[in-house]
Amino acid sequence: MRFGWLVVAAMLVFSSCTSTYPYLITTEGCNCERYVFKDANRKFEVEFTATYHVTDRVESTIDIVFRNKGHDTLSLRQAYIKGTSANVRYQFNDRFQPMPYVAIPPGQDYAMTLHGIDTEVVEEPWYKVAGERITLEISGILFGQTAVNPILVTLVPINPKLPS
Repeated sequence: MRFGWLVVAAMLVFSSCTSTYPYLITTEGCNCERYVFKDANRKFEVEFTATYHVTDRVESTIDIVFRNKGHDTLSLRQAYIKGTSANVRYQFNDRFQPMPYVAIPPGQDYAMTLHGIDTEVVEEPWYKVAGERITLEISGILFGQTAVNPILVTLVPINPKLPS
């Protein structure tokens, strides 16, 4: 019986140490946890949400959903994505990386997740959250044969260590 209480207590301690917090997306006047980029001309959307947690380093997860609501194919085959962090040293920080070789047919969705871990372990990783800002840029998307302008999104972490 005592062992059961010890396990529960340990789970509570460890779960409180690795809570997950959202990023606010501060693009086009939005200050929200979910942002949807809409291309009205070509009838497609890109939805962004992101979270992070802090242990001995900062780990971020960004979920992106592409929704093709048009009558042509939305292609990521020539697309590249770049994430630029102000404070966190991610492995591919400020470098374009190829997107998955995917063509999204009309009426279909495609979801992908980016996961980044700080390459630097510091004594107090919460200092990196203060003033942090990630800018995502997606370039090279094609809708049919037409190139789409780059999509830029800015993410700022909600810092639970700061008073509301």
